[in-house]
Amino acid sequence: MTSTENPVGGTRKAPAGSMAGSVFRGLSWSMLGAVGQALLQMVALVVLARLVSVEEFGVAVAAAVIMSFAVMLGQLGIGPALVQARDLDRDDIATAFALATAFGVLLAGALVLLAPVLGPLVGLPADSSYLQILAIAVVLGGLSAVGMGLLQRQMRFRELALVGLVSYGVGYLGTAVALAVAGAGAAALIWAQVVQALLAALGYCLFVRPDVRPPRPAVLLASSKRLLGFGSGYSLARLGNWVGVNGDNLVVASLLGPVSLGLYSRAYQLLVQPANLIGLVADKVLFPAFARMQDDGARLARAYVLVNSLVAVLTLPGSLLLFVLAPEVVDVLLGEDWSAVALPLQIFAVVLLPRTAYKISGSLMRATGAVFRGAVRQWLYAAEVVAGCWIGSNWGVVGVAVGASIAIFLHFTTMLVFSARVHPGVIGGVLRSYLKVLPATAAMAAVCVPLAAWLRDSAPDLVTLAATSVAGIVVGGLVLLLTRRLFAEEMAVLRTARARPGRRAPAPAAAPAGPTEL
Repeated sequence: MTSTENPVGGTRKAPAGSMAGSVFRGLSWSMLGAVGQALLQMVALVVLARLVSVEEFGVAVAAAVIMSFAVMLGQLGIGPALVQARDLDRDDIATAFALATAFGVLLAGALVLLAPVLGPLVGLPADSSYLQILAIAVVLGGLSAVGMGLLQRQMRFRELALVGLVSYGVGYLGTAVALAVAGAGAAALIWAQVVQALLAALGYCLFVRPDVRPPRPAVLLASSKRLLGFGSGYSLARLGNWVGVNGDNLVVASLLGPVSLGLYSRAYQLLVQPANLIGLVADKVLFPAFARMQDDGARLARAYVLVNSLVAVLTLPGSLLLFVLAPEVVDVLLGEDWSAVALPLQIFAVVLLPRTAYKISGSLMRATGAVFRGAVRQWLYAAEVVAGCWIGSNWGVVGVAVGASIAIFLHFTTMLVFSARVHPGVIGGVLRSYLKVLPATAAMAAVCVPLAAWLRDSAPDLVTLAATSVAGIVVGGLVLLLTRRLFAEEMAVLRTARARPGRRAPAPAAAPAGPTEL
């Protein structure tokens, strides 16, 4: 039996057929918010790439790496602990707010004091004030943790999407662009992060309005033990993931300098845009959905395989287009000064599917409470990233991109094997779901590769980008239409999810009943 949230955040029984609809609506709102934010990010990237130099980008990225580490430690996994908990009461919420706020303030103070030491480690001048400014965002991150977790637990993805859009839009298209036009350089990007964090904290608190009155000491202690039991394991996994995600930036900053970091970070950002658009959206919705079915291994496995299939449908064609059109993407979005980003971007395009899919495995890991075993795998990934990028740095930014891509593929494989523990046959099901998308991807390659090569000699980059993308999408869509029988289960889930509450969705005869129970 599934459950939904009452206003306090606890659980109550819900109709069995409501889960698919909740997941679909959550994915719809999350995708809408992610698409909107991706568009805002792309506009900000295009504008700021022409207002802020490569070196200034690198300096801002280096400072953000340290800030993100402090934010991660300060939140203590409190938000995910609220999502994963089977039962939740007002004392738990008040305790979570007190813990997240206190540790956010503590970590912000440590960042201010240690800034002269930490800054030079990532290439910042010892007298730089950027880390002290970003300490404000660390405090705000702690204030956001509870509100974000409760909205996610209650599957209120419309509000999450709205907060994300407004905070990013005002932070980057408003603050960063205005300051960059005024000549603020890297400081424009620094203050944009502070404004974004401020608006996000205000938005989450406005929608949730958590009860922040501290409970009695005995209750506070008991609630803290419950929350930190999951949160500590989650934080350990997040720490490993942070090293995995930022280890390449640390290697580039320390060994190759801020200019190389500016180039490398833009290539990785162009990969992260589509990966985040799909992977983070799915993770945001699937974590609470998986948590509600965590005691049903067969159902979990079925949902996990189906989600991987849908992810492959979106990412494999996108990976091909990004690989073929990387030079045009860089030239149109960033300008000629960033042409060195094209080759690293092509390398990253190859691992778009693994980069996106391992997030689904992470959702499953957290939902089933296996945070400590997951942490071991995250630290393994961190070691792979650092080792691969350190070795690759001998060949510059391109070598680092190769090392990071190999680490991404190895981590994807590790997480897939780890996820197979929920039910027999998971790995085979996932691999078969990927194979179903290969005909469409191969057809796109047969059209896009020669078309892009021909247009490069006779048309502007924008025309090459647009014409090749449209041709590839049309061809890929036609092949998917012709092979739609391969996706009967996926279509059955979507039909069931889109049915109005209280109405029964028509199930096709060819589709088995099982997947509609997602």
